[in-house]
Amino acid sequence: MRFERVSIPATDPDALSDWYGRTLGVETGTASVELGATTLDFQPAAEAAPQHLAVRSLADIDALTAWLAERATIHPVEGAQSRRFDFLDADAVYFADGAGNVLECLCYDADAGEATPGAAAIAGVTEVGLPAPDVLALVEWLESAVGLSAWGSPSESFAWVGDREARFVVLPAGSEWYPTEKVADSEPISVSVVDSDATPGTYEHPELPYEITVAER
Repeated sequence: MRFERVSIPATDPDALSDWYGRTLGVETGTASVELGATTLDFQPAAEAAPQHLAVRSLADIDALTAWLAERATIHPVEGAQSRRFDFLDADAVYFADGAGNVLECLCYDADAGEATPGAAAIAGVTEVGLPAPDVLALVEWLESAVGLSAWGSPSESFAWVGDREARFVVLPAGSEWYPTEKVADSEPISVSVVDSDATPGTYEHPELPYEITVAER
């Protein structure tokens, strides 16, 4: 799966777009930024709960962490500035964007050192958080209605839907975005994905503010 476009709410879209441009050096548009192969849009909102996004980085984790520490607020994991995920063959560093959203940079072993930290090292968005009152019910909708597939073994407390390249992170609304104490809540999110197994079309969840478009391949 691949994320082409992601839209999240923001109380000040232009200011947040400017933060990404100044901090990460990425190309900015009108209330939008280019994160590698993914366009991230900011939709105006009176209020907006913190969201979670992860991007795939082609930089070395140590160089990336040092670079980010000079530009953003890093969320430490058990006192360390990054965390190793052996099952992903990757390292991750978490940090806050200008609106307090919880961002993650994933550095896969196979990519490490292909680029120096900065805009050129961002390959695209690889995770989008989708809080839900019922995790398994949202997973079932993503599978049966949208045509996506769960990755791993979904549970009532956590699920991935997608694959190693890109996935939705489904967790209970009211829980905390790892590794912070920021509370996850369902906010209007629209996403455009490319997935070889899903039928192209736009799918609106009947109860939650989520819209998924499967783009033409």
